[in-house]
Amino acid sequence: MRGWIDWARKYPMTMLLIICCLIGGPYFGGQRAIEAYKNYTGKATAADVLGTWTQKAAEHPTLLKADAQGTKEQQAAKKGGPFTDVDQSYLDDAVFIGDSRTDTLKMYAGWENTTYYVKTGTNIWDIMDVVPDDEDRTIDEELQNKQFGKVYIMLGVNELGTGTAETYYQQFKKVVARIRELQPNALIFVESIIHVSAEKDAEGTVINNTEINARNKWLKKLADNKTIFYLDYNEVLDDENGALKADSTFDGVHLQADKIEPWKQFILSHGVK
Repeated sequence: MRGWIDWARKYPMTMLLIICCLIGGPYFGGQRAIEAYKNYTGKATAADVLGTWTQKAAEHPTLLKADAQGTKEQQAAKKGGPFTDVDQSYLDDAVFIGDSRTDTLKMYAGWENTTYYVKTGTNIWDIMDVVPDDEDRTIDEELQNKQFGKVYIMLGVNELGTGTAETYYQQFKKVVARIRELQPNALIFVESIIHVSAEKDAEGTVINNTEINARNKWLKKLADNKTIFYLDYNEVLDDENGALKADSTFDGVHLQADKIEPWKQFILSHGVK
């Protein structure tokens, strides 16, 4: 008997394992003995593990937000590109280039720090050589003398009936290349041609949505989503049939002053940083 006592004192954990197995069965008793042994030898407890994880999460807060918000790449994918929400100040160093449609934005958007180079009736073939309203130099000259952070360009309605979708694209590509030459550090936003209303489309003239769609399809090719981006405003301006909403235009082509809010918000939800 004394030999057993001496042996138990020499090997206490082995004795504990034997007792646990006799009392709780080979599985449950063994498991309790193993847990006791881990605690006995100073191994990490569940509380220790939780504490370590919490500390790591605090050091890397994005881990806590990832499931709820997704990564920046995932958010961008939802918008179809590397886009993010911005406020009005984002456009303080921006210039919008275009025809009478862009002039509506100039007059009614309320972005007073933004620059506009607009000319009613202009087109992609003439744009760099025209003198915009309220200026005394051509757009090419203006871009030579002032640097911008962002350049937005929308032209296309006045070109309908001239050339083809592909020749329109080729000329637009040349204009973008020239803008890049003059504005090497700017982000360039190629803006879609906004659709016309169903009533205007039904008139059967060269101003129709089938041709607009064909040209927009080509315009998308200009975007590399690195320094040149494509903005499709028709996503928020169309009705259920893919035409400009009838109640947002007074002539089937131009937006009414009180209907440009979706256009403005689309721009502000598609900033690039």
